Amino acid sequence: MKFMLVNGRTPRPQSSCALCCEPIGETYLREVATRLSYCDHQCYLGHRKPAARRYSEARERLHASLNL
Repeated sequence: MKFMLVNGRTPRPQSSCALCCEPIGETYLREVATRLSYCDHQCYLGHRKPAARRYSEARERLHASLNL
């Protein structure tokens, strides 16, 4: 979960938040690995939660299948 906070710079070309689709302003978060932009920390966290949940569920299925 690595990200950078960008202040005072609007991305070019104009982009929108990866979660809520609002236009990105002068302050936003950018995830380093995917280069996705988020309008604020709340949207960034909201986007990360489903991915973490899917990973956890997949790991549990794998462990269950190995115990067969």
